[in-house]
Amino acid sequence: MQVLGTEVHAGPEGTVVEFLGEGGEKIAVTMAISDPRLTLDKAALVGCAKEMMVQCAAFGNTDELSGPDSYRDIGGPADKPRGPFTFEYRDNNSVRQLQGVELASLEAVHDEALRSAIDLLDDRTEGGQEGWAVRVRDGSGKIVSSVDFNEARREKAAAE
Repeated sequence: MQVLGTEVHAGPEGTVVEFLGEGGEKIAVTMAISDPRLTLDKAALVGCAKEMMVQCAAFGNTDELSGPDSYRDIGGPADKPRGPFTFEYRDNNSVRQLQGVELASLEAVHDEALRSAIDLLDDRTEGGQEGWAVRVRDGSGKIVSSVDFNEARREKAAAE
């Protein structure tokens, strides 16, 4: 699913971050009411939700495991680096890649992707600024961060 936008709102069980995709697709992440991160701003909440989804994707369905492999240590840091990272930059109908990037955390990866997406906005004055702008893959090829042009526009406007 290509994420086209995000929405953050309060739900009956806590704060809900919804990732909206093409054709009405939606992924919702609910953070419990007791979660201390709920005092964070919208951008931080979206970042926390992304980290939660990355953890889910990395650990898969542990119900399917049995025997000695049935235990996985999921209590470790959510922001553990999985580099080297490959940054993919969308340029109209082509994709440029920068491989072998080492960063200390997934937060740093997302921050760099966001900064790069804002730079892409500044470099382009016409069309082609819809959908994802920058996405980042970990050493295994999985997408660990993605910034769309709408997010880049919002962050750029907030910084001005």
